Amino acid sequence: MQEFLEKVAEVLEVPAVQPGDAFRDVPMWGSLTGFALVVMIEQKYGKRLTAADFAPLKTVADLAAAVGVGA
Repeated sequence: MQEFLEKVAEVLEVPAVQPGDAFRDVPMWGSLTGFALVVMIEQKYGKRLTAADFAPLKTVADLAAAVGVGA
């Protein structure tokens, strides 16, 4: 999980994230950031998220669960 948190923080351009953080609330959030998260997840974890899969996700923990990364 720690590696996943670090990768998400890197994409979001923040020092760190926690599982309960709402990833869409970061200052640099935009559609390109969302796309970058989806691409990172596919490249690093081999999980393809469609727009329908991604849209309801709110927290970093939601992202982790969608990818299959456990605590």
